[in-house]
This record gives sequence, C-alpha cells and structure tokens, in this order.
Amino acid sequence: MTLIRDQRRSAVPTAGQGTGQGEGSRGDAGQRILIVSNRGPVSFSRDEQTGELTEQPGAGGVVSGLLSATQQRPVTWIALAMSDADRAAAHAAACADAEYTVRSAPNISLRLVETTEEVYRRYYDGVCNRALWFIQHYLLQPATHPLPERLMRDWEEGYRVVNEAVARTVIEELETVGYETPVMFQDYHLYLAPGLVRERMPWARLTHFVHIPWPEARYWELAPDAITQGIFTGLVANDVIGFQTERDARNFLDGAQRFVPDALAADEQPGEVGALLVDGRRVSARVYPIAVSPEEVYAQARNCPGEETAELLARARPTPGHKLIVRVDRVEPTKNIVAGFRAYERMLQSHARLRERVTFVALLVPSREGLAEYRAVMRETERTIARINKRYGTATWQPIIAVFGNDRARALACMRQYDALLVNPLMDGMNLVVKEGALVNDRAGVIVLSRTAGAYEQLGQYVLGVPPTDIDAMSEALYQALTMSQRDRRARATGLLNLLLQESATTWLQAQLRDLAAQTRRPQVVYRVGLTSATSATSAATRAADLSGLYEREKTLAARHALPVAAADETLSELSLR
Repeated sequence: MTLIRDQRRSAVPTAGQGTGQGEGSRGDAGQRILIVSNRGPVSFSRDEQTGELTEQPGAGGVVSGLLSATQQRPVTWIALAMSDADRAAAHAAACADAEYTVRSAPNISLRLVETTEEVYRRYYDGVCNRALWFIQHYLLQPATHPLPERLMRDWEEGYRVVNEAVARTVIEELETVGYETPVMFQDYHLYLAPGLVRERMPWARLTHFVHIPWPEARYWELAPDAITQGIFTGLVANDVIGFQTERDARNFLDGAQRFVPDALAADEQPGEVGALLVDGRRVSARVYPIAVSPEEVYAQARNCPGEETAELLARARPTPGHKLIVRVDRVEPTKNIVAGFRAYERMLQSHARLRERVTFVALLVPSREGLAEYRAVMRETERTIARINKRYGTATWQPIIAVFGNDRARALACMRQYDALLVNPLMDGMNLVVKEGALVNDRAGVIVLSRTAGAYEQLGQYVLGVPPTDIDAMSEALYQALTMSQRDRRARATGLLNLLLQESATTWLQAQLRDLAAQTRRPQVVYRVGLTSATSATSAATRAADLSGLYEREKTLAARHALPVAAADETLSELSLR
C-alpha cells in the first residue's frame, strides 16, 4: 500500500467559484471531480504471510461503470471502508496525513471513510439492503414482508452516522480542492449526505445519481415519516438529481412536493424532466440512462474463453442448430429468476418439439448471502432447476445448466452465443446485461425484457417486452424469440446496436457535469408565491421579507469568499406575487 503526501491545491476561493464561471464550468476532462459512493474503486485485503495490504478491483456494476467513465480525468473517490482491511487502510492514510493513489487507475485518489463494523452493518444490512432496496423495487409488502422492527434504530445509529461521516469527508476534501469542484453522489446509500454538505457549504456544486428505481409518492408512505422526509430533504439539497428513466424522475418530483415543506414546482428548462424551488435554490431533475462503453465491452469480449467456458458452451450447444437461452443475474428477489425458469418450463410443455433442441444456460451470482431473504431465493432457485431438469431431462440433454459464481469473461462469452437473452426482473433501474448482450452477440439473438426494467424505456422497440409476473406471456416470448425469422432477428439486433454505439460511460458522465455547470450558473435565490386569499398574501409578505434577509446573508457570504452573486434587481424580480 503506497501513500502519497497530499499536494493538491488549497481551496482558497477565487472569483468565479461557486457560480460556474471558474475552472471546469464546461465539465472538461481536466477538471477534478469528487465521486462519493458506498463501494470504492478498489478494496483491500491483507497478505497472510507478509501482513501487507494489497488492493483488488472494486466489485459491482456501479464501480465498473464509474471507472470506465473517469479514465481521462483526475478523480478523488470517497467511499466507505467495508472490511477490516479497508479500515486498516483508512486508518493508515489518516495517521500519515496522506492520500492513496489507486495503482490500477493512477488518476484516482482514494479516501476511505472509516466507521465501526457495527455502524456499517446497521447502515448497509439494516437500512440499505433490508429497507431501501426493498422499498425502491416495490418489494415491500407490509402484510407479508414488513420492514424490520429495529429499522429506526438502524437508521439513527447506522445510516445517519455513516452519512454524517461521509459528509464530513466531502467537506474536508472541498476545503482542499476548491468549492467549485463537482461532487457526484451515487445511489441509495448516501441520501442524507448532500443535505449535510449543503448546510456547511451553500456554494458547493452537488449532483446525485440514483441507479435504482424511484417509486411513486404513495408507495413511500409505507416507510416511516422520518426516513421518507429525511431522504427527500437530503436529495433536494443537490443542484441536479439524475435518474435512469423519466418515470423515476417524475415520481421523485411528485414525492418531493409531497414530503418536503415549501418545495414548489419550477418552470422546466430544455432537457429537464422538471425542477423544484427549495429554500431559494433551483433543483433540476434529469434523466441519464446509464451506458456502457462499447470499445471496452468489445475488448473484454475478444478474449478467448477459458477451457471451462468453452466446454460449457460445447455442452450447451452440441449441434449448430441447437438453440441457446442465456440469463446473467445476481441471485436476489428483484431478478425474478424462478419465474423465468417457470416460463421456460411452460414453453417446453406447450411446444414439445423444442425439447432436446434448446438449452437454458443460467449464470448466477450469489448475492448478500448474509440476508435470510436472499438465501431463500437461492434455495428456491436451486429447487426449481432440479425439478425442471428431473422432469424433462434425458440421458443426453439437461434442460437447464446453471453455473454459480462471478466470472465476467464467462458471461460475455456466453452472451456472444445466445439465441434468446432472458432479462425478466420485477423492477430494475436500468440493467446493463441487456446492453452488453446486445453489443457482443454474434447470432442476431433476441432479447426478452421486462417492461418494468429501466432499459425497456430506452430499447423497447427492439426487444420483446413482457410483464414479469405473467408466466404465459414470458413463455410465448421465449418461443417467439427462438422461432423468429432471421430477417426480423437481424433488424432488431441492428437497431439495438446502432442505438448503443451512440452512447458510452464517458458521455453519460459528461452530460451530468455539463448540466451541473449550467445549473450552478443560474441565480439560485428564486421564489414564486401564489396568492389566493388574505392568508396567502400574509404568507407572501413574510416570504418576501425572508427573501430579503436571505439575499443579504448571501451577499455577506459572497464577500467573505470573493464570490459574485446575482444583482439584487435580477434576483428579487423573480419574486412573483400573484
């Protein structure tokens, strides 16, 4: 583990900072950014013989996507220390007053936020995985799957504590690298942190991308008030909030007006789904469908498959005309794996001529095995596979070949060969398996995709969309995918390819930085007040007085930091008393 003394420039504010007029207002590749996430670009382990800390690539799609997007720019990455080795690395860096430069990505400086193991467990298992993940994927069923009784304690003693620690680290970093440095929060683990940073640094440039679905406001009512209001209040502290789909963004805007006091709808600008006025600031809600970088996917897919993968594919497709269905998923409740197998079983039952002429290869990655709900999904998955293989299998044919483990090279090799790719989650933010499969497939394969996956909104015209709980519909879609004419298959595959070649992880990131720069150039003290009665007139007068006071405070703050503010007549004229 190599530590490097911090030589980044001091954060003495200069004219233009905080308003989009300083360094990096165009989101250029030379500008440093702060990425803030639960997982970091690397994790650590300790060598049993030498005791040295060594780094391994960080796990998960969010990390890999961000690494791809940030290859050409300086990054400070703030993440949680998730293991004892991570905590040791964080402690060593803190004691040495130094930063850690990632060996595999020297453009990245890593700051690990250290908490106790108990605090992290309450935050990650107690709130993120057992509550927020279930709420945001519509899996919460109060009658059969209620929220844990200890949730509020985990929220206060875990989630809040971690978010406070992360916010302190972000503030420390901004004091070093400059207030104008964009801060990019990621996902559902850190909803409170933006609000805590905003309290201390009102001029900070903050954006938050939510990788998973955002439920409608009424569904959020199933969560405790303190949690729901805390989440929405924390998120509206950002300048820009990004979502995978327009539906997610609209659900958020509706919820914010329901759960955040005084949040008002603002006139939307080109490219926005909508905007809010909150505490004198304009908050933009936008859509950034997460992308993969085609050149990287192709480079990885060109690698020759290992001997085990080659044997797997030979076994799955014993003859050239044999059909192949593939799925690649984590084993967890949202992925709806068992329903996919049941749809395949129904197809074999309804179309007997396909028996012994098609094989289903399922590449399944165990996930969150410490949670009972996930272990139950694994058991049901294994039972279903065994039952179908016993019912339909023969001496020379196994209907389902399931391989457990995380092997990206194997996944890409199998996706090159599918005739049908089944992606049938109950709910998904985007699902990058769809995009990677469409890019690498060599057989004009057809994708069967849940209409509840975020990818469907972007790719729907080129896939076979299905309702994820309709076994018959999924069964017929699989049959249609396997029997579709070559002309129709190629038309769909070409359409997908043309669309996906236009995007990349880099352009996905650049769009967020560009919109953040444009948003922070706007005058941020804006109110619109509607008058319908004497009572509302009184409220408007009070609001106008508050606005004047706020403007004076902002002038004082700007003078202290040599930051320009909008002229008083430009700002106060936005107060519309109707």
